[in-house]
Amino acid sequence: MTPEVEFDETAMRESLDQANLNVLRIALYQLTGDEELARMRVDKVPMRGGAFFAYALGEEFHDAVKDKTVHYLQNMASDVPAPPDEAETRRLMELLTGDPLSDTEFRFGLEELAFEDFSREATWTRPDEAHDVEGFEVVIVGAGASGIVAGIQLEKLGIPYRIIERQSDLGGTWQANHYPDARVDTNSYLYQFKFEKNYPWTEYFASAAEVRSYIEHVATKYGVIDKIQFGVELRLATFDEERSRWDLELVSTDGQTSSLTANVVVSAAGLFSTPKIPDIPGIETFEGRIFHTAQWDDDFDYNGKRLALIGNGSTGTQLMPKLAESASHLTVYQRTPQWISKMEGYREVVPAGVQWLFDHVPYYWNWYCYSSQMTASGMQGAQTYDREWQRNGGQISKQNDGLRQALLEYIDSKVGHDPDLVAKVTPDYAPLARRLVVDNGWYDALLRDNVDLVTSGIARITPTGIVDNDGNETPLDAIALAAGFEVSRYMWPVDYRGRGGTTLEDVWEHDGARAYLGMTIPQFPNLFAFYGPNAQPRAGGFLSWVEIWSRYVARSIVLMIEGGHREMEVRQDVFEDYNKRLDEATTELIWENEGPKTTTNYYVNKHGRQNVHMPWRLDEYHAWVIEPDLSDYDLKDRA
Repeated sequence: MTPEVEFDETAMRESLDQANLNVLRIALYQLTGDEELARMRVDKVPMRGGAFFAYALGEEFHDAVKDKTVHYLQNMASDVPAPPDEAETRRLMELLTGDPLSDTEFRFGLEELAFEDFSREATWTRPDEAHDVEGFEVVIVGAGASGIVAGIQLEKLGIPYRIIERQSDLGGTWQANHYPDARVDTNSYLYQFKFEKNYPWTEYFASAAEVRSYIEHVATKYGVIDKIQFGVELRLATFDEERSRWDLELVSTDGQTSSLTANVVVSAAGLFSTPKIPDIPGIETFEGRIFHTAQWDDDFDYNGKRLALIGNGSTGTQLMPKLAESASHLTVYQRTPQWISKMEGYREVVPAGVQWLFDHVPYYWNWYCYSSQMTASGMQGAQTYDREWQRNGGQISKQNDGLRQALLEYIDSKVGHDPDLVAKVTPDYAPLARRLVVDNGWYDALLRDNVDLVTSGIARITPTGIVDNDGNETPLDAIALAAGFEVSRYMWPVDYRGRGGTTLEDVWEHDGARAYLGMTIPQFPNLFAFYGPNAQPRAGGFLSWVEIWSRYVARSIVLMIEGGHREMEVRQDVFEDYNKRLDEATTELIWENEGPKTTTNYYVNKHGRQNVHMPWRLDEYHAWVIEPDLSDYDLKDRA
């Protein structure tokens, strides 16, 4: 921010017309202490039937906030005030929403405000001492967002590391997913790192290309990009109990094999890293083009082609309208109807006036991001059963039932004139039992003359097309598989072998993948996972959790080095108690019991257990992963 700037008042007011005025009010109050701002009314505005709430400034105060901002900017001092202390910050946070915060909500929210220069940084316990890191090596598997941030933490600590990546470039899922119109379905100001301040996003929901550029920008700025080895895949990782090290076997894209050894391995492979190919009879016989959306061929010209799209989840729904525009005919094969919702700001460019506010109003960016998180966090209430509501005749809860009604009304507004189509696209399960899908023009595209929706299921694929369960064969030139990923097979296809040669499949054979805090597993010392079993946050911005997990893992490594420990392994009893509590907490949420009645849901594994989401509220889980508790671990010291 550069306070000594001559502002054109007309241009300034045009920018203020695009402001979130409640956010602006709090930023201005922080800067000026003007008590009139603190007394202004805030309205809790329901969104999507009351599933979410926005916090809006009472309309009668709009002009006053704008006028006060103009006066401040025209007269502000050269020095911007430092952030307030924690007590004052908490008061400001509560003024933003009009609601009190618990201690854990405050702690999580304080990090989301990101007043520090580098938010969620892992540090040495004794930063003034020299630390013996010679010979200590960390290998990070994956150069997506998680791997990059893990590298940044270690880079800042001075701990030796390298990142191995099987793809030809960084970006992880955003490198793999470059199908037409791929983009984030979370607001850009949630889907960002808090340590990288005020990145100039061009769209409210960034395209895949912009996210890739963002990750590359961060990797370059913080010195990580030169530590990445591309085109190398980890196939086997074996823990040597005598040496307390992991031995890694790698293969490059040209088939060359190599090996590495590491004190610590960090799996940053993510949840959506390995495409799932559907098991359809005859799929291997198709003579046209067939590819998964995560393996999209950019050279394939689908203009004028007869296309099939299998799948209508987040990817299929996002891709379908683009294919429909250019195909001679598109047949969409839907197994399960999705709850598909409009999203405010989706596909909209961030106006120059909004970026001007971020650039010139101190702390506006911080409060804007925090406010976005507070609104998104409201979704947690719609995931939880309200037993009293159910006893009085409701289905799930006031929030969830309200969301269902809003979504039904949206379906009616789009295709209500066609009762048969309404029946095909209306789910029979609760919203949020599966991932809520953003409408990228799906319903509008269904009404095109060159689009057919098939819901009877696929019987088989032939050399020239697809036969559905009604016996109808559709001739095709190409098939796009929007079939998702091997979500339940965490860390696969790497073969990890822990103590005594134990594999992850051995440990997880009873009811699927489990971990402690979503990050560590008994019998696998010195192995940490990002986005592991039951680690997905219930709401909000995923990249905030990448930062949180990276701090926990980096601090674990710091404590190993400072304490002279060569092994760190979660205790079996701690792991079992945590997972018992996790299962109990899950019973109060809708994922296992309210999903589709006849088809699978990637939240729920083949054993019927939900193993994707963390069932606790964001602030509860956050409190447990701020700092490792060494009493949770068995430690073995260096000889």
